[in-house]
Amino acid sequence: MLEIGPIILRSWEKDDLERIHRWENDFELMLYSRGMPHSMKPYENVVDYFEEERKREDRLHYVITLKNGGEAIGTAVIRLSKWSRVQSGNIGTYLDKKYWNKGLGKIVTLGLLELSFHFLNLDRCEAGSIEYNKRAHRVLEECGFRRVGVHRKSAYVLGRRWDWYIFDILREEYLEIREELIRKFLGSEAEEYLKRTSLF
Repeated sequence: MLEIGPIILRSWEKDDLERIHRWENDFELMLYSRGMPHSMKPYENVVDYFEEERKREDRLHYVITLKNGGEAIGTAVIRLSKWSRVQSGNIGTYLDKKYWNKGLGKIVTLGLLELSFHFLNLDRCEAGSIEYNKRAHRVLEECGFRRVGVHRKSAYVLGRRWDWYIFDILREEYLEIREELIRKFLGSEAEEYLKRTSLF
């Protein structure tokens, strides 16, 4: 569990599946988070996915909750991989539409970077986002990611093909701007968080 600013990233539990099933079948939410608005899933498929994913040591799934009241407002994941001795995390997240445009996406992304670099000691993080999701691109770039590649015309959504953008950030790049980002996004809660996540 990670408490950061107004949110908590906690483990994905079976009791969360009904809410996740609703999110996974929300057309607009999937349009922006996955670029697959018509990939509707029956509840049983969500349960099966949960059962398979929790067995994997290379997947870290989280439910995002509000610290004040404990309401679940979205999900996040870090997909771990290792290639040529370099440890990477591919991150992804989405929020309930009620919580769009409130600055929470930046805090969730910051939380995933904290988990990846400050707690898991990964070497790099990456994220993917469909061409039309400008809001996600801004969030990633404000958190220090750079757009480093594109899978051209690799997603088909609503009658046309779209590019899929690839973003990444290296451990040393994040650590250089870590305190600046924490102070920028957490505001008055920044010093308490920095103190809580430091031994000295």
